[in-house]
Amino acid sequence: MCCWHCTVYNSHYSPPVEVKRICIKMQQEIFENEKIGTYEELKMAGPPLYGQGDIAGIVDTFRADQIVSQSLDANRTAVVIVDVQPEYWSDCAAVRKDFPHFPSRIQNLIDHCRSQDAKCIWVRADYSFERSPWLNQFARLHKGEIPPVVRPSSRWEPFAEPKIDEDIITKTSWSSTSDTSLLDILMRSGIDTVIVCGLITSVCVQHSAFGIFEAGFRTILITDACADRGISRHEAALALYGDYMYELETTTSIAKKLVKRPHQPDECIPLTKRINTSADAITVATSSSTSLFTMASVPDILDGFLTEESSPTVKIVYQ
Repeated sequence: MCCWHCTVYNSHYSPPVEVKRICIKMQQEIFENEKIGTYEELKMAGPPLYGQGDIAGIVDTFRADQIVSQSLDANRTAVVIVDVQPEYWSDCAAVRKDFPHFPSRIQNLIDHCRSQDAKCIWVRADYSFERSPWLNQFARLHKGEIPPVVRPSSRWEPFAEPKIDEDIITKTSWSSTSDTSLLDILMRSGIDTVIVCGLITSVCVQHSAFGIFEAGFRTILITDACADRGISRHEAALALYGDYMYELETTTSIAKKLVKRPHQPDECIPLTKRINTSADAITVATSSSTSLFTMASVPDILDGFLTEESSPTVKIVYQ
């Protein structure tokens, strides 16, 4: 018997074909409704559940000081393309099955970012027992059902290949920020917004977005430029953390927002560049703090920053 409608029939007989067809359709609709309802319940609708007093004043202050523009300045935006390599696409039928439009969507995204001169950073997985300590536990949990070692070839996917002047980073864990140069590259380049896309949504894309978010960057995940081992895993992952830790956009919506704009006085520049000292005061903002200084104190402040091993990027705001 295919559902409760068929209980009117004796268990020794098969229900008519038309009844079975209707029942199967109803089961599919019930499944879809339950799935959507479950994913909606996963979404965070408010603050954590512990008591934290009145946050209204904090929220008002944040909204006044941290207004997020609806448009994105391509000069300050980078796109991080995670693990778009044959091991996770051409050689992985489970991913290709539910995402037939992934190649064209991610290609359109990359093409648009390049056309606006946004920075493109490519991340590749290279997992081995020698360099990836987590592999031992992963192999134990999955008992060899999922190949733990990933030795990337020199091949790229034809719809997603880096240009000669674009950064390529190798990672040995699920996160693109763990023991890699990604965050250093972003800070040195004056980036404040990072677009994340690639494979696999619920694993390396998710972990990479977490790491970028935790480092203080505005993080945007492109939903149709990612793919997973099944549409349900993809949608569940986005329902859990989309618009909670990172923003969700599509290739179409991000193309309308990401534009190249002329540099303005209020811009991120390397400290090694010349600063106009005719201003009365400037705001120096690093990845960890923002402070207002008078011009008299600027030389000492900059000397302090420049003593660091790598030249950081600061935000100069003329007052």
